[in-house]
Amino acid sequence: MKKRAVALLLATAMVMSVPGCGKKAESNKTVSTENAAAISYHAADYVTLGEYKNLSIKLDNTYSADDKAVKEYMQTLIDQAGDGTFAKDESQKTVKKDSIVNVDYKGIKDGKAFEGGTATNQNIDVAGNKEASGSTGYIDGFTDGLVGAKVGQTVSSEVTFPKDYSSAELAGQRVTFEFKVNYICKKITIDNVDKDFLKENFNVGSKDEFKTYAKKKLEEKNQSTKETEIRSKVITTVTEKNKVKSFPKGLVDERMADYQTQFEARNLAKGQTLEAYLKSTYNVTLDQFRKEIKKQVEDNLKTEMILSAIADKEGIKVDKEGFDKYQDSLMKQNSLKTRADLYKMYGSSKARGKAYIRIIYICNKAVDLCVDSAKVSAK
Repeated sequence: MKKRAVALLLATAMVMSVPGCGKKAESNKTVSTENAAAISYHAADYVTLGEYKNLSIKLDNTYSADDKAVKEYMQTLIDQAGDGTFAKDESQKTVKKDSIVNVDYKGIKDGKAFEGGTATNQNIDVAGNKEASGSTGYIDGFTDGLVGAKVGQTVSSEVTFPKDYSSAELAGQRVTFEFKVNYICKKITIDNVDKDFLKENFNVGSKDEFKTYAKKKLEEKNQSTKETEIRSKVITTVTEKNKVKSFPKGLVDERMADYQTQFEARNLAKGQTLEAYLKSTYNVTLDQFRKEIKKQVEDNLKTEMILSAIADKEGIKVDKEGFDKYQDSLMKQNSLKTRADLYKMYGSSKARGKAYIRIIYICNKAVDLCVDSAKVSAK
């Protein structure tokens, strides 16, 4: 199993509604923050504001829902339906190098089937040596014996498990996989899809109804994706056109300490150290981890502080009704029962968690203002 790059650790950080504002970082040592209040700051003291209204934004995508785009999306929807996107093809009798084939198989070691090596009704991509409807790959050589096999025939492949395989009993061992070829598959397309498939997966009764369904879904997807792109580009442009002179004293360390508290709670086993976890999971040192995370948290704080300064200048405040609804949406999104649970999720103390959510709420409202005045042009 490959080690992940240190940058991927950022994916474990809290993600808020405003891109760039929602991530926290790692610290060099655990800091007790249970009863600590969040550091407050007046953004105007640290930010020099430039342009943030009437920004020119050019989209990267066309967001078309014409006939061609709808047909492509119809196929995408079919492909996303899972293993059902492959059907039995009665016309094919021999497995080719590029076939999708349905098989039952079992792994045999020392004349006996071994645990975890048996499966039935599996659709396999022979050329890709992987699951037909996913990205999970098999051991090298797994599908080699299938090429040239006839439907109904039993064939086998000899494979050697990697030396670092997760099962000690199989690591480095030579085994045989026996396959019974049930049938060769054909990919379901908009041309050959039948009514049963459409009804089961999309609750429509005909291709015409499916086209109408797909067009509506594509338009909804386009609108959502377009809004996300505009918002992201506005945030990027605002961050580029405004300047953070310095960070409030202790704020970077506070955010990093908050992240460490939550990161350790989510990931470390009892008695495990952070250094050991980082080494075994990501193959990085604590210093490497901190360097990457500190850069990210500083970039995020720049965006947060600029948006906070815009909010201050424009008189944007936290309104109780809107803030309550925002907190409710976060609780629902994260399946949380109480406000205390919510604050704990976003801070290492109740005060810090609530303060951080208030900041992000204000940042969102500042982004709304910038988006509303932006001049958006199509690709």
